[in-house]
Amino acid sequence: MPTASELDQFVPPQWLRSGHLQTIVPNKIRRHPAGRDLANRSSAETIPTADDDRISLHWSTKGENPDAVLVVLHGLTGCAEADNVMAVAAKGHLAGFDVVRVDLRNSQGDHPSVGIGHAGRSEDLHSIIDHVGRRHPGVPIAIIGFSLGGNIALKALGEYGPEPPADLRAGAVISVPIDLDDACRAIDRTRNWIYRNYFLRRLSRRYQIRRQNHPELFPHLDLARISTIRAWDNAVVAPLSGFADAEDYYSRSSALRVIHRVYVPSLIIHAQDDPFIPFDPFQRAELRKNDLLQLLASQQGGHVGFFAERNGGSDPDRYWAENRALAFCAARVGLAWPPALSLDELSDTLP
Repeated sequence: MPTASELDQFVPPQWLRSGHLQTIVPNKIRRHPAGRDLANRSSAETIPTADDDRISLHWSTKGENPDAVLVVLHGLTGCAEADNVMAVAAKGHLAGFDVVRVDLRNSQGDHPSVGIGHAGRSEDLHSIIDHVGRRHPGVPIAIIGFSLGGNIALKALGEYGPEPPADLRAGAVISVPIDLDDACRAIDRTRNWIYRNYFLRRLSRRYQIRRQNHPELFPHLDLARISTIRAWDNAVVAPLSGFADAEDYYSRSSALRVIHRVYVPSLIIHAQDDPFIPFDPFQRAELRKNDLLQLLASQQGGHVGFFAERNGGSDPDRYWAENRALAFCAARVGLAWPPALSLDELSDTLP
C-alpha cells in the first residue's frame, strides 16, 4: 500500500488540534456559497434500485459531453444538501467534473425510497454507476464518500473484484467505519454520548416521517427507549433490512470484509484522533497488502473535520481531506488540480 508524501500531511490550526474540536467546529463554519449556488441550479432525477426501490440523484453538469463524472455520497443522517457534499460538488465542478450528489435511502422527508438506508447498501451504488455509465458511455467515473457513504463506496468496489466497470477510475473516502462493529462499540462508549445522541435524534426523526408516510412498512417502535446505536440497529436496521441482528448486519456490511478485492485505485483518509471510528482496522493486512489502496492517516483531523491551518498548494479552501480526495480523483481521470478558477469565480459564472 503506497504511503503519503510529506506534502500531503495535514496541519491543523494551533487552536483546533483536538479530535473533538476538529469533528465539531469545521461543521459549524459557514461554507462558501458556491456549493449552495451550484446545488440550487442542479437537476434531479429518480432511478430504480435492484430491489425496485428508488433513490434520488442531483446532477450539476457542464454540457452534453462531460470530461468525467464525480459521484458524491453523504454520511449517516446526511443528505445531498449536506454542506460538505455541496462543497465537494462545487470544487469538483471547478476541476472539470460533472457531479452527481446522491440522496441515499431515507435521507430526506420527501425521499422517494421506502427501504431503510444503512451502511451496507452497496447495491444502490452499483445501480448508480450503471446508470451513469449508460447516460455517459466511455466517460471516466470517480467516487467520493463521507463516513457511512465511504463504507458503501469501498464495499461496492470490493464487490466488483478484479472486473470493475471499465469507466470506474477512482474512489476516495473520508473517515470511514470499515469495521462497523468496531465503530459501533466506539460511538456507544459513554464519552461519545454527544455524537451518539445527535445521530439517534436525527435517525428517530426520519423514521417517524417515514412511518407517517408508510405506516404499513414502518412499524410502531418505542424510539425513546433506544439509547445506543447498536440498539437502533437491532430494533430498526436489522429487522427491516433482512439481517438476523446488528451483529449480522455489521459482519455482512463492513467494507473490511471485501477491501482486499478492491481493484480500483482508491484513497482512504482517516484521522487517528477520530472520536468514534477507531484507527486499528486501518492497520489490518487486508489494506496493507492491496497496492491499489492509499492510506492518508493523519495524527489529527477528527471525524470528517480536517480543517487546515492554511490552503495547501492553492487549494480552493481549508478543508484538507476534501481537497486531497478531489486531487486524487482528478489525477486519475485526467483533470487538473487545483482548479484554475476560485470558488468566488464559480459563483460569478453560474447562470
